[in-house]
Amino acid sequence: MALSTFSTFYYGHSVTTGNLNINFDEGSGELLAVVVVDSYSATAFAAAIQTALNSAGTYTYTVVFDRATRKITIASASGNFSLLAATGTEVATGLWVLMGFAATDLSAAATYTGDAVSGSVYSPQFKLQDHISTADWKAASSATVNKTASGRVEVIKFGDEEFMQANIKYATDIAQPDAIIIKNAASGLTNLRTFMQYAIEKKPIEYMADIDTPATFEKMLLESSPGFKNGTGYKLKELYGQGLPGYFETGSLVLRVIT
Repeated sequence: MALSTFSTFYYGHSVTTGNLNINFDEGSGELLAVVVVDSYSATAFAAAIQTALNSAGTYTYTVVFDRATRKITIASASGNFSLLAATGTEVATGLWVLMGFAATDLSAAATYTGDAVSGSVYSPQFKLQDHISTADWKAASSATVNKTASGRVEVIKFGDEEFMQANIKYATDIAQPDAIIIKNAASGLTNLRTFMQYAIEKKPIEYMADIDTPATFEKMLLESSPGFKNGTGYKLKELYGQGLPGYFETGSLVLRVIT
């Protein structure tokens, strides 16, 4: 079936040895918060920043990713502090760009919000096709079935897993006469390729079935794609057979819910 809404995905929060540092000051000199190198979902990224700040400083910090604006807010419950995005000792390996903060020191406040969005977003130009929601696809994890001599059957498992299936269809750079059906995107095909390249690296993605309700989301990993059972590759198909050169689809992707 097809979704009745347009969907969207948040992605791109990868912390490396080249962008893991946050220099800040609580009033007694420069401090360094180091975020653990990993790939995060958007909400987990904010939580990782919060953990790093609370570990490095004496103040109590809260870090929030605004799901509507995609901006990050850092707040202290203990008093004013400074973010040293321009003059910090480790500014060359700072996390500021990924956090959405400009290369400018901020001081004399207890709350700061990023100037730009954090991470990336991919919004399919057409409503997802061949869709199966996580409510309709569940499976036992690492399950084994044992049968006793009396005929009793028992299932040994390590929890349950949920999956979502979708075909991202009609990705194109071609201008649309009626953008209500297929959304205009000057770099629609490039956007899909960029998203798929990230997904096949098995990095966390946040999926919103309805682009208009970003607060309702699921954290996922790409489980499989056409031709790649382990989800480590993708192969876009141009829709020549449907008389649509310049329009592409992914085929049925399977994504698994993660915690």
